[in-house]
Amino acid sequence: MKRVAYVAVACVVGLGLVVWLAAPQSALEWAAWIQAVGVLMALLWGAQLQNEAARRTQRQAQHVAALFAANMHWVFRELADACAKQSLADFLVHRRILQEILSQGREASLQQLDGRGLAMVTSLRTIAVEALEVMELVPEVPDWTALQGHFDRRLPTIVGWLSASGHPPETSGPTDYQGLRTSYGQLGGSRDPI
Repeated sequence: MKRVAYVAVACVVGLGLVVWLAAPQSALEWAAWIQAVGVLMALLWGAQLQNEAARRTQRQAQHVAALFAANMHWVFRELADACAKQSLADFLVHRRILQEILSQGREASLQQLDGRGLAMVTSLRTIAVEALEVMELVPEVPDWTALQGHFDRRLPTIVGWLSASGHPPETSGPTDYQGLRTSYGQLGGSRDPI
């Protein structure tokens, strides 16, 4: 933004000097000067719009990456809890949610992320794929302790990435998954149970 403003000021000053030193003498020269100024203003406006679009795209990619990290934190907590409770139903539901979250993480445009964001998304994608592979190998009667240990060991890494990106993990409980809000307040209904 500042660079475009400096270029615009320099162009105006330069045109002012040229007009002062070689003032147009006829209507044709005035028309040429007006057209030149219009072209320069259009170029500067286009550069400004392109700069704003790039910043907006980068902010959107960072937002998707932050949501991906927050959702990964939530689902790994839920998977660790399901293993602690030895609940196969909860485990299977949250495995499916992890697959959805991984697809959300693939939506983050890696070209638009800076170094830290790129490293975070790449690392979290790797953790999610590794967890899905571990869960695919689960037998009929899972080793709940080993599975819980797997998720518990990954949680500090996810929390570290969240904190490093300026988004400390939420502690609002089991309804903090972005996209699967379950409280009645989020749906516009009553908060009291029916």
